[in-house]
Amino acid sequence: MDNRNITNTGNDYNRTQAGLGAGTLQRLDDLDDFKVADGDPDIRGWSVRTSDGRKIGEVDSLIVDTTAMQVRYLDIDLDRKALDLKEDRHVLVPIGGARLDDDKDDVLLTGITGAELLAMPPYRHGQPVALNHDTRDHDVDAKKFYGNREGSGRVERLTLSEEELRVGKRTRAAGEAHVHKTVETRHVSEKVPLKHEELVIETRPLQPGTPAQGEITDGEVRIPLMAEEVVVDKQAVAREEVVIRKKVVEDEKTIEADLRRERLDVDRTGADTSRRDTRH
Repeated sequence: MDNRNITNTGNDYNRTQAGLGAGTLQRLDDLDDFKVADGDPDIRGWSVRTSDGRKIGEVDSLIVDTTAMQVRYLDIDLDRKALDLKEDRHVLVPIGGARLDDDKDDVLLTGITGAELLAMPPYRHGQPVALNHDTRDHDVDAKKFYGNREGSGRVERLTLSEEELRVGKRTRAAGEAHVHKTVETRHVSEKVPLKHEELVIETRPLQPGTPAQGEITDGEVRIPLMAEEVVVDKQAVAREEVVIRKKVVEDEKTIEADLRRERLDVDRTGADTSRRDTRH
């Protein structure tokens, strides 16, 4: 693959080379006839974030090597509020210290901390930039920086999803039990022995020696007679205790559902149009 990230669109290339001299870089915005190579993303204006996702600025321009036709540095406009800066400030970050996010239009700093970023010398537009020898020798930095987006702009992706059955449990009200007492009447019969006094009268002959002479008069003797009677009383007596509690009974219920999933069908066009790939 051609590792050039910049293309020349006119005669400005020869004119720029004549004024630059060996080892000099320039901002892409200052070169009228240079542009980002077709297929590569133009990251100017993209947010710049640290590895923990914190935004610290955005890409203002690209510093390019017009000899190698490659991007060497990122001109980053630092976020004054995020970094607590008193004035606007630009710094140059080698592309070896950053990479493009695979999923969104962000530039991620990989080997540079916030403190190191603030320690970098400020960069002002129009200021000459010398090409660092190490940067010149590490063309692999460009491939590492662009990653999957090099030569193709944005990597197209399809996500294949499928449904999973997730069964949970929750407690619901299943009814209510009312426990209460009622009074019922039953008829009982019980035999009770009762005692009573009766009058017993008997006559006996007089005992010898008893005077035989008597007197005829009226006489009366009162003798109280006693008898037992039934006295009925009712009393509530505790006979037993009722203990009421709940217990958990476990049973099983079969859950059935239809689950969907996506599959990838690839239709190939060309000499052999009958070939069809299916990926799950």
